[in-house]
Amino acid sequence: QASADGIGSAGRRRVPRQGAGWPGSYRLEDDPEAGWGECQVLDVSVFGAGIEIFGPVQDDLVGHEITVDAHTSDGGSASLRFVGVVRNVRPGPSGQIRTGIEFSGLSEDRLRVAW
Repeated sequence: QASADGIGSAGRRRVPRQGAGWPGSYRLEDDPEAGWGECQVLDVSVFGAGIEIFGPVQDDLVGHEITVDAHTSDGGSASLRFVGVVRNVRPGPSGQIRTGIEFSGLSEDRLRVAW
């Protein structure tokens, strides 16, 4: 059985994430006065994304709504914005904070069409 973030009961994802490595910025929607911070999108799937947050963050991010603006690293001008809920937090690969984000507002049917 899979959870809302696409991870099954055995810890396996229903849909594999694809590596990204995109620079970006993030904002916690329930703390707009904090402004935008720097991040990097590490990986992405139809259900969510893994991002690494740079700089100080509040103590407990889990459950907070987050907006991420990412810029693809292919040299083009493409950018992506996605909104989700922080589902997990752990130390990142560069010693920063890695967060797992579940995308908000997409039904299973819309996700099937998107990919």
